[in-house]
Amino acid sequence: MSAYETADLTSVSKTMLLTLHARAEHTLSDRPRFTDPAAVELVSRLDYDFTMAGQDRLMADGVVLRTLTLDPLVAGYMATHPGCTVVNIACGLDTRFQRLDDGHVTWYDLDLPDVIELRHRLLEDGERHRTIAVSALDPAWPDQLEDSEASSDVLVIVEGLSMYLEQDEVRALMDIIAARLPGATVLIEVMPRLFQKYGRERSVEDAGARYTYGCSSAAEFHRTVAPGFTLLHDVPFTNTIARYHPVLAPLVRLPLMGRLSERIVVLRAPAA
Repeated sequence: MSAYETADLTSVSKTMLLTLHARAEHTLSDRPRFTDPAAVELVSRLDYDFTMAGQDRLMADGVVLRTLTLDPLVAGYMATHPGCTVVNIACGLDTRFQRLDDGHVTWYDLDLPDVIELRHRLLEDGERHRTIAVSALDPAWPDQLEDSEASSDVLVIVEGLSMYLEQDEVRALMDIIAARLPGATVLIEVMPRLFQKYGRERSVEDAGARYTYGCSSAAEFHRTVAPGFTLLHDVPFTNTIARYHPVLAPLVRLPLMGRLSERIVVLRAPAA
């Protein structure tokens, strides 16, 4: 294995390098809220110019916020469903398994073949940590889960993907989960429509990607793209800001701020 690996990626796939750098940068900061040593190691092994990623504070802060929001949700599910299966869709170079592994979970990281090829050069699969090289919109991807693991104790994470899809593609993804993983719990990151339309993150634009899907409430998401699911709750990123910065809580808990916030929507797929 070479000391430096070349990341020859384009467009949306290229954005995974931005999020990786943001987690590594936060880990090395003076007062990190989480640590991700695997991300630090991966950044050091990649032959890539991270200058733009380091300059885009809006993007980097957003990655930190969604990590601080998602990690407790994932860890909480694993704690209450010991030995569960996690499917991490559009994984990129995500290292959540390395951060949260409890010694019992079976974890699948799913992404496009070129992404998984790069992952394999940097990270090895394991007995409980496997990869699936396929589009999230391919209805056959659940076939690659072990039959014994395709039970209701399945958690599906969809982080950093929905905003790059069209609405009918988001619905198609949710339909695949509903049809093939009955009873599964889904954590999906959703961007507010106003930011999708008017927000700008320089490093994302530099990667050649653009935002194409936004939704301003969990209820709207449920009604428009996941009507067969049970909407359990949602966690706006403003809740995370309030938790770590109590002085800002009165401001970020205003109804308008809630509608303008990215959020993790938590749903349960219909039972078989």
